[in-house]
Amino acid sequence: MKKLAAILLLTLFVFNTVGYRFLFDMLESSTDAAFTAKLDNGRYNKEDLITIKVPINMPYQVNRAGFERVDGEINVNGQVYRYVMREVQSDTMTLLCIPHYEKTALQNKASEFAGKVNDLPSNDNNKKAEVFKQLTVDFDINENAASLSSINVQAVTNLYRNTILSQQFLPVNGQPPEVMA
Repeated sequence: MKKLAAILLLTLFVFNTVGYRFLFDMLESSTDAAFTAKLDNGRYNKEDLITIKVPINMPYQVNRAGFERVDGEINVNGQVYRYVMREVQSDTMTLLCIPHYEKTALQNKASEFAGKVNDLPSNDNNKKAEVFKQLTVDFDINENAASLSSINVQAVTNLYRNTILSQQFLPVNGQPPEVMA
């Protein structure tokens, strides 16, 4: 019975330290594969596409007529967008992107779970107030921080100049020894 309890507790410990990361990575890769297959088959709403225009400066850029399918993603303000198509015209690259809501939700759940596992404070104002109250009551913080503005820049510059060698090359007292082969 003790061995079973030890194995279960060890399994729980390993899952809490690294296992959940592997689980969420596996779930993200499976949703990515399903979403990519959906994009490759053209099963998406064209009204959900967002256009991003990026200026490019390449000396020998080849203009491509029309859009071509491209893979990739970008994260903007916590929302994951997948690239669907790309077009390059003269000095502008136009990307058509679609929001990837499933991956965004998984990333949010993963960070929330990691916060709970590692006892990180949540966004609740009550808990923030409690932590602030505990810190201010239990600790007396003195303001003894040094300011960088009080350092004399001229003294530092003179110190640096004095440490530089006055000669580039040091004098050698004799010839180097002959190499014997």
